Amino acid sequence: MSATHLSRRALVRSLGIGGALAVTAAGCGPNAPGPTSSDGSSTLRFSWWGNSDRAELTSAALDAFEAAHPDTPVSGEWGGFDGYFDKLATQTAGGGAADVFQLNEWNLREYADRGALTDLAEHGFSVAAWEEGAAAGGQVDGTTIGATAGIGLQAVVANPQFFDEVSVEIPDDTLWTWEEYHELARELTQKSADGSYGTSFQASDQITFGFYASQLGAELFDRGALGIGTSEAEEWFSMWSAMVEDGTSPDPSAALENLTAEPGESLLGQGRLGLQIIPANIAIEFERTLGLELTLLRIPTLTGSPADLGMWYRPSMFFCTSATSAHPDLATSLIDFLLNDVAAGEILLADRGVPPNTEVRAAIVDQFSRADARVVEYTESCAPDLRTAPEPPPAGAGSHPGILGLHAEDVLFGRAAPHEAARALLDELSAALG
Repeated sequence: MSATHLSRRALVRSLGIGGALAVTAAGCGPNAPGPTSSDGSSTLRFSWWGNSDRAELTSAALDAFEAAHPDTPVSGEWGGFDGYFDKLATQTAGGGAADVFQLNEWNLREYADRGALTDLAEHGFSVAAWEEGAAAGGQVDGTTIGATAGIGLQAVVANPQFFDEVSVEIPDDTLWTWEEYHELARELTQKSADGSYGTSFQASDQITFGFYASQLGAELFDRGALGIGTSEAEEWFSMWSAMVEDGTSPDPSAALENLTAEPGESLLGQGRLGLQIIPANIAIEFERTLGLELTLLRIPTLTGSPADLGMWYRPSMFFCTSATSAHPDLATSLIDFLLNDVAAGEILLADRGVPPNTEVRAAIVDQFSRADARVVEYTESCAPDLRTAPEPPPAGAGSHPGILGLHAEDVLFGRAAPHEAARALLDELSAALG
């Protein structure tokens, strides 16, 4: 193990979540791609965002790669999410991006369209052992431009204690509809104490909105353009608006506050909410504050048929090889190691989501925490009814979450009717796509 990595790991442990770190070997500045170490071997640069726990795990995985590839040192560049993409954009524009870097679903296509990414398959990356459909979110026209670092699904989390207190049974999630979700949530609200609710307004949830559109037979984005019409958006806004109007959800001010609350300050985290839709892997954040396990349920469908679930494996993030890397084969071999090697899997576990490689997952299944094991179990239970992921959203789509949130808030406070908000949403999204 090199001294560079010893110091890197020590530094990683000493920095907090908000700290930004770029631990690079001498001569590995942002405008010096493809550096070499003192013995002449090629040094790879790997850039990622995350908290300090992820930084330590990733650093350990890089050490494992170096142990397996002693002629290929890796220089890690880690920072928090804030500022990561500004820095990456600057580096990419100057031709000095790291050999391997992380992207998310909202900017993958943008970097691909700029010619900043390499076809991973051309450099030896394989998804042969992956869960069917897990790689699709990083592919455009069959070309793998981003390797899915982890897969995830939305889930309705149900508080079993809340259900017990009002003597209501948790439903069969393979058969329930959105209408039944509303009816159940209304019953929970009516039977619970004042200040507690069956569910809360979530029209700003861009992830579930995409799945809802899929259930309606539409794609949020299709072939680089907007794929939904006003009818899909209006139905979505109307459904959530109705829950506020009949008192199923908290009043607008309380509902808005709940949308941005930390887990411990949220209605769910305080035990005052029966149902909420969240990414399955963050249920543990609420469970810690509640001191109990939440039940993971599938999102409802429009028809009540499991086959109409409309969900797909969502990539947590992507590992990409820079088109300017002087060592694309080596860079891609690092990605392959991180995602397809059991040695890396034993270190990273489910930090970036459920491992997409089924062989790696099977080899480490006994090492998952109980919380992660439950997420894996939930994900695998949904597998038979998942669809293939659409291609990555087009350039400009990154503004979608913010635009949806603004118009959802207008609906929440009655500043716009659902059909008005739907039209405004589509107009702004179309303008953002150009």
